[in-house]
Amino acid sequence: MNPRRIAHLDMDAFYASVELLRYPELRGQPVVIGGRRDHQPELLADGTRRFSRLRDYVGRGVTTTSTYEARALGVFSGMGVMKSAKLAPDAILLPVDFEAYRHYSRLFKAAVATIAPHIENRGIDEIY
Repeated sequence: MNPRRIAHLDMDAFYASVELLRYPELRGQPVVIGGRRDHQPELLADGTRRFSRLRDYVGRGVTTTSTYEARALGVFSGMGVMKSAKLAPDAILLPVDFEAYRHYSRLFKAAVATIAPHIENRGIDEIY
């Protein structure tokens, strides 16, 4: 008889990882996800992008997640964006993009489904 095995997969910093796939030039930098739509990166004429910085944020938003580089500066999920800005004013600020996160979540879950006979969905970035 084969023993039953249960795996719990929870992708840490998932939203930040998706943003780094979209904006690879931000790898290695402190990045915070939690801005508004007006914090979208601006594509410049030379093909580079201009990103918003935490120091310029004004409002009552909440940090959704951050890269490990931002976490090293004390910025974590659930923290007010204004507090995050005090801790890491030079960090890049990106708005949440749930459409992109759902897309990559489906890709992740489809890959796991190729090797797991049963998947229990626990969220956009978590399965059993």
